[in-house]
Amino acid sequence: MKLVKLSLVAALAAGSVSALSAASLEEAIKNVDFSGELRYRYDTVNRVNPAVVGQSSTAPADKQNHKIRARLGAKADLGDGFKVFGQVQYGETKEGGYGKTSGNNKADTGTAFNLRQAYLEYSLADYATSFIVGRQELGTLWTADMTGIAGKAVNQYIEGVTLAAFWVDGFDTDGERAFAGNKGGTSFLATLQGSVIRNNATNPMSDFFYQQNLYGAAAITSFDLGGSSLDAQLWLGYMPNRATLYAVDAKYGLDVAEDLNWALRASYLGNSLDSALKDKVTTGNETYVANGSLYRVEGTLKGYGFDGSLGYLGYGKEGKVTVNTVEDQGKLGLPGKELFYADGSRLSDSFGKNTYAYVTAGYTLPQDVRIGAQYLFGGTKVGEFSGYKASQLGGGKKSEIVGEVSYNYTKKLNFLAYYSYLDASDAVPQGWDEDQFKKKTIRLQAIYNF
Repeated sequence: MKLVKLSLVAALAAGSVSALSAASLEEAIKNVDFSGELRYRYDTVNRVNPAVVGQSSTAPADKQNHKIRARLGAKADLGDGFKVFGQVQYGETKEGGYGKTSGNNKADTGTAFNLRQAYLEYSLADYATSFIVGRQELGTLWTADMTGIAGKAVNQYIEGVTLAAFWVDGFDTDGERAFAGNKGGTSFLATLQGSVIRNNATNPMSDFFYQQNLYGAAAITSFDLGGSSLDAQLWLGYMPNRATLYAVDAKYGLDVAEDLNWALRASYLGNSLDSALKDKVTTGNETYVANGSLYRVEGTLKGYGFDGSLGYLGYGKEGKVTVNTVEDQGKLGLPGKELFYADGSRLSDSFGKNTYAYVTAGYTLPQDVRIGAQYLFGGTKVGEFSGYKASQLGGGKKSEIVGEVSYNYTKKLNFLAYYSYLDASDAVPQGWDEDQFKKKTIRLQAIYNF
């Protein structure tokens, strides 16, 4: 008994000494850099058919929908080339201000902060090489802001050239994942439950796709050629028993005048899917998953406050599902707000052959207020399927008109407002309500980054 008492006293004494020797807050954060983001969104959309909406950023009948997201990150320099980074995230909450049910009108004050990123970084300054291991934003051409348990090696020894190798062991479950599809909607794969498995709760197609690791490498270049510039990136990825991914993206810019620049950008994303993935979506001897390819050509002109672009985009195969990006729209920088979330036209798992042309124009006032407009038009060819209308499969002509206003109050604070009108009513059979295949969305947004 006496030994136990003595041990307890020693432990308390040791704890007191540790507390007394703890560093002050000022000393603790001396070598820590903080970063963060606060984002508020207000969305409202009219009631539309779920076949048009797909897995969009707004639900079919969301009105007065508020979304709040906060991120806070801290990077600490441990010395000898080692750094640690951690980032917590609140939200994104989804709080309704309109609805017939009591659960729609709510203010979510109970959501907790979650750990989004946590990794260890080691840098070899003499060789311009760094290694990062842990939970981190993947940063590939095929993903938007998806995080995962990953390792990266990045080398920037040659000026203007970045070489990278990466390995992903686990993927974020949030966001627009490939094969997540139109949950509860009338898309082709969701409709053929039983014979075609995608949203089966015991083995979802999306979970099956992400079961394997992703291994890859990239070469990214950026050269100033004196009056012109060349930016290019080459990506290669491999998921065992799932897919081999490859992509190239190049942009050439030319200074036509002192304040006038013209640029041409071309992109190609392709893949070869493994039979294990193709065999998951079959009826009889017919498979509905095929190798994917996406190509884009875009010309831009910017100067004297004006900016404009003209582009063409094609992806997918008629009568087949293709994977074009791993998550959301990737980092392709495409225009449009809702079109590429519409059923049949989703970039991560489109159904049918999609072709679109687009034109954008904008003018920035001296007060950093930009007024812009976008017009996208084209359609989806889905093929013939007994018992299904083209509209049920996400097919037909589609167009989107966008008007937007943005204001850079400071380098850190930005405001955005836009109106989007999506029309996918071309393939609606006679007697159907065409308005159910039209989507009108309004978004107001404020973002503060530091």
